[in-house]
Amino acid sequence: MVVAFFGHKDTPSAVKPLLEQTVQRLIEENEDINFLVGTHGAFDFMAQSVLGQTLQSYPHITCHIVLSYIPVERNSEQNALPTLVPKGIESAPKRFAISFGNNYMVNECDIIVCYITHDWGGAAQFVEKAKKKGKVIINLAEADKL
Repeated sequence: MVVAFFGHKDTPSAVKPLLEQTVQRLIEENEDINFLVGTHGAFDFMAQSVLGQTLQSYPHITCHIVLSYIPVERNSEQNALPTLVPKGIESAPKRFAISFGNNYMVNECDIIVCYITHDWGGAAQFVEKAKKKGKVIINLAEADKL
């Protein structure tokens, strides 16, 4: 089972407890699970933080930060999780690198955990692509509707 994260760059910090609960539930429901998370915006950084903390309680899970750019040097404090560079990204023009990484996550995942409150912007665009591909979408912004 592969889970990817997409959310608005201005996701409020109040979403974090719900994100933690969702990640824990997915781990408990899926013994073999891999998480993919990007590197841009508040939701990605929140997901990275939650995954880093979760690894302490569930060391059997796999997590990767999907890089949009090939790193020149790595800041180990900033990237506590292992990183992954999607194959072929080196040939993507720099202005399309984030989209390349996001497409990689959409194609690789089974489930998307997201925080989408409006239908414009990159996060909404890639969640819509995932819906069209039949991926399971868990939108934390709709949690009160679940």
